[in-house]
Amino acid sequence: MDKKTAQLLIEDTFNNAFNEEQFMVFTKNLLNDLESKNNFYTGNLIWDDYKEHINTYKRIGKYIDPEGEALDVLIVEVKSLTKLERARTALRNFVIKHLSKFEKDYALVAFYCKEDGGADWRFSFIKLEYRSELDEEKGKVKLKKEFTPAKRYSFLVGKYEKAHTAKNQLLPLLQNIANNPTIEELEAAFSIEKVTDEFFSQYKDLYIKLYEHFENDRHVKSAIELAKIDNTRFTKKLLGQIVFLYFLQKKGWLGVPQNEHWGTGKKRFVQELFDQAKAERVNFFKDKLQYLFYEALAKERDNVNSYYERFDCRIPFLNGGLFEADYDWKNTNIIIPENLFRNEEKNKSGDVGTGVLDVFDRYNFTIKEDEPLDKEVAVDPEMLGKVFENMLDIKERKSKGAFYTPREIVHYMCQESLIHYLDNALCENVEKKDIETFIREGHFTLENDERVATKGETKTYRYQLPESIRQNADLIDRKLIDIRICDPAIGSGAFPVGLLHELVNAMLVLKPHLSYDYLTEKLKGFGFEHRESVSDSRYIYRLKRHVIQESIYGVDIDASAIDIARLRLWLSLVVDEDDLDPIETLPNLDYKIVCGNSLISRYALDIPINDVFVEFNKKIKDKNYVNTTIKELIGKDEVNLEFYKKITNDFLIESSHEKKNLFRELIKEIKSAFRSNLNDKEKMKLSKARALVENLQTIDMFGKQTGTVKEITQAKKSLRLLEKERDETLNGQIYKDAIEWRFEFPHLLDDKGYFIGFDVVIGNPPYVGISKVDYKDILEKINYETYATTGDLYVLFYENGYKLLKSKGNVNLITSNKWINASYGANTRNFFAKKTNPKLLIDFGKVRIFPNATVFVNILMLEKSNADGKVEAVTIQGDHLPVIPLQNYFQDKKVSLSIKGEEVWKIGSSKGLIINKTIEEKGLKLKEWKNIEFFRGITSGFNEAFHIDDTTAKNLISQNKKNENIIKPLLRGKDIKRWMFDYHDLYIINTHNGVREKGIKPIKVETEYPEIYKYLLDYYDESSPKSILKSDGTYQTLKNRADQGDHWSNLRNCAFIKEFENPKIIWIEISDKANYAYDEKGHFLTNSAYFISGENLKYLISVLNSTISDYYFFQITAKIAGGRKRYTKQYVEQIPIPVISKQQQIPYEKLVDYVILAKTKADDIVYRFFESLLDGIVFELYFPEEIKSAGKEILKHLGDLKPISDEMSEEEKLTVIQSEFERLYDPNHPVRFAIETLDSVEEVRIIKEALK
Repeated sequence: MDKKTAQLLIEDTFNNAFNEEQFMVFTKNLLNDLESKNNFYTGNLIWDDYKEHINTYKRIGKYIDPEGEALDVLIVEVKSLTKLERARTALRNFVIKHLSKFEKDYALVAFYCKEDGGADWRFSFIKLEYRSELDEEKGKVKLKKEFTPAKRYSFLVGKYEKAHTAKNQLLPLLQNIANNPTIEELEAAFSIEKVTDEFFSQYKDLYIKLYEHFENDRHVKSAIELAKIDNTRFTKKLLGQIVFLYFLQKKGWLGVPQNEHWGTGKKRFVQELFDQAKAERVNFFKDKLQYLFYEALAKERDNVNSYYERFDCRIPFLNGGLFEADYDWKNTNIIIPENLFRNEEKNKSGDVGTGVLDVFDRYNFTIKEDEPLDKEVAVDPEMLGKVFENMLDIKERKSKGAFYTPREIVHYMCQESLIHYLDNALCENVEKKDIETFIREGHFTLENDERVATKGETKTYRYQLPESIRQNADLIDRKLIDIRICDPAIGSGAFPVGLLHELVNAMLVLKPHLSYDYLTEKLKGFGFEHRESVSDSRYIYRLKRHVIQESIYGVDIDASAIDIARLRLWLSLVVDEDDLDPIETLPNLDYKIVCGNSLISRYALDIPINDVFVEFNKKIKDKNYVNTTIKELIGKDEVNLEFYKKITNDFLIESSHEKKNLFRELIKEIKSAFRSNLNDKEKMKLSKARALVENLQTIDMFGKQTGTVKEITQAKKSLRLLEKERDETLNGQIYKDAIEWRFEFPHLLDDKGYFIGFDVVIGNPPYVGISKVDYKDILEKINYETYATTGDLYVLFYENGYKLLKSKGNVNLITSNKWINASYGANTRNFFAKKTNPKLLIDFGKVRIFPNATVFVNILMLEKSNADGKVEAVTIQGDHLPVIPLQNYFQDKKVSLSIKGEEVWKIGSSKGLIINKTIEEKGLKLKEWKNIEFFRGITSGFNEAFHIDDTTAKNLISQNKKNENIIKPLLRGKDIKRWMFDYHDLYIINTHNGVREKGIKPIKVETEYPEIYKYLLDYYDESSPKSILKSDGTYQTLKNRADQGDHWSNLRNCAFIKEFENPKIIWIEISDKANYAYDEKGHFLTNSAYFISGENLKYLISVLNSTISDYYFFQITAKIAGGRKRYTKQYVEQIPIPVISKQQQIPYEKLVDYVILAKTKADDIVYRFFESLLDGIVFELYFPEEIKSAGKEILKHLGDLKPISDEMSEEEKLTVIQSEFERLYDPNHPVRFAIETLDSVEEVRIIKEALK
């Protein structure tokens, strides 16, 4: 399909209300070979669990991709718009149930609702994921689903949405009519990462254009400088404010008619405001946006319904600070030309319009936050977090951006910190494994457990959350509600927002099991009563507000980062506020998310604080104190700790602009009562400097000064510098950016004013050398134990974070991993080993976590408790993250590491890392080899019908010799062994569905193979004699099976059906070691096996079955239950195999022939010898120099091996093998010597020991 036609197809489908016929046209063109279906379900045919969500659903098609993976195409009519937008988990679970019933792993689904005529709908890709576990009783490995391990990716489409993203990502698939898309390609089309990268690039361009306008327009620059506005911060905040408006109008909160409800506003209010400005010939920013920002949204109005007369509509008063002016906006003449908002310029992609509104209009904005299992391919708060983080370091055109911590890393670290916190807080009332299930998988149980709590347990439904969690739900809830978290380098707020989601999810999961609502009492004590319309404290908005106001703290030295972090938290809150009238104001976060240097403080955390209040009370009682408003606010009472806590608490919810400024002034006055004192070390330095000057100026008995003029001058200069430092210390000048933790966060103090500390300190601190910061001298004064002039700033964050913890609290940071081995890391290692209790270390080795940076990183979690001299640690192997979850990788690979003082931390052996690197460098990943293809065995949908034994096969062939054409030998996964297979006289009836692109027609079983058709009729439907009654009361039949072709008697589409008859490498999916076999007899395989067809197969199997291949495979995968591994395509294709010439492959191919025959026909000693010999020459492929220098070469001494061929009899072949065995097994032959002593080569020994 040409590009223009494809674009029109996408626009016709996705820029309009849902239309079933149009959707079918689109999916048929997208998938090329879509097999049409017409299964319709409504009323009682909808499962009971989903009747409240679903009206009807249709299965309109089935698709088999080129690799044999099956996908269903569905249309689901949802009951209401609320269900479409809010019931994401229920809708996802509904499709999971469908996929499970029809034995599929993938679906493309259109979700729509008739309430709005299908105007807004979702186009989703849903995939099931499995884990394997061992059935101990049967000794079999089976696939078992997690609670609801499906992922859903959705495009927001419809009448009021833009198709820009869908067009960009689906266009290549529509244009490629020559090839059917693979499931992998379909999933990639729903990639959120592509959208994020594109949006960030354009967002950065918008920033640069605005920044340069403010710099280059002399009138505007003069106005900005006069108003003392920082251009960088102002520009970033402006873009953030406009983004926020897009979310507000998406919620229908802007432009609401005077007497209408919130949510009924204009979805294009901002754009219409621009059009008004243009029509009125006024400046959009100066005359419209500023009034919207700093008056409509920022000021409380007396009228009940927030009516704003200037715009003749309701505009919510939001408070919070985002729209609080920090300059005299009415008297500052900032003009932004309209072409920076809208224009007709084309960008690199050919899109028209490069202005702010042009760019934002092209993207879909969603008010649902990204979840790990449900992602909307649109601009959501999570994506903005990544964009904002990358914007932090951008100040001008040459800037490159900061490091954004990937979501999966944030997710893992947040969960680990919570698990560790609860494990300590619950005092062994709950096993750690249950806590891990609760935090990592608990949200999968909520829907089920709420049903059980309401209707009671049944055979089908019973509680899924661990019993110990349910029994201790009230205690766990209290601990989660009372947690205190800090990110000391908050950036855009990725970690606090990550913990916000984890905490809210956990508290929601507990809801069905609570007997006491601790949160409600907590909120009342906080003075925050529930609205009548929201009586449930487990309402997501209420939970989020509590966590933001009570649990989260953050610091950053960059004021722009603080703006962005607050914006990110406010966004997270706003998206979940519904059914509230009036809309609640945003919380003030001035004393929660604070600008300052978290590494610098004047005062220790454990000194008395009451002296400060005594000093302040003296100050305000002084007759010369003139600030009467402060006196009036305080009244007759004296200021004390309780009073200070109250005013900072009141500030959080204060909405009056005047009162907020008064609070700020009072808090500033109290903090100014601090007086710095010199510590003993500083006093001693000053004393010594004075004494030196005096001594040098002393007149000796001969009338001469003791010191030279030069010495005296230098000594006086040093004294003056120390005296200057003293003065700056005493007046607080050097601490102007310092964070005084107790005064910034008074709610972390006990009744006596002592710092209680945080439960969790988490983050991604700056990657910069100490020598490069302008406050390095102050850091040296503070006497950090980990300080080193050549060190990095992040090590101080570990130490400071540790000091800020409560007892048993944890600090969890992702930082550079240089400290592990670097000489300047000695102080750091000593501090970790002797002063802290390290709990977890993940060294990412050579994995580039931050794509735009060369820094290599680790995650380290420290507990504030007595050191025990050890830590559980792991190093990620290779140059990419493992495909399995990080927690699984850690559990499987972790080692207990002993740590002592300043010694380097050695995780495993450094030699092991070198070995892995060598394997990767010497080999080419199997997926990159040319002329080979991966396939999976065939899925019949009803094995009892299509899989037949030898007797049945002979009977069918005896009836008609022609039947032999489609009765093919069959291997099950369990039949496949190492090098060979055990054939059990099983067959498959290959009634294939044809392969259109190869000119292969489907088999018409009824007319071409009537005897087989008659045989299959016994399995046709419920009345058939061989239909199978299942445990749920339904029948398994050929007619109702999920996987079928054009006719019920055909197997499902299989584009590679002919590949089964070619030579191939075959293997079972789940095994304890490499078990690859060579098949050249045309066996078909069941879907529990995989195969490779193509060229160089005997050479490839020689490497795949080698020790070195299994060693590497075990490095990149995790064990499943029973200690086994999953040998699926995604893992096997990662194995690096050296590319050698056809001539060089010859000895490998001959030895493969020897080994295959010797395994079954020769003595075991012969088989074992040749397998060891083959293994040895594979080692030579990867470590030729090491083996040569050790004198253990094999290939050079092998000689010309005699070939065996198909023309030979078995006896002749065995004679050749025996002859070569006797030659090479001679005790004096260098080959035997090399094989038996190969372990003396260090690399070989390490690899073999690792597999034991």
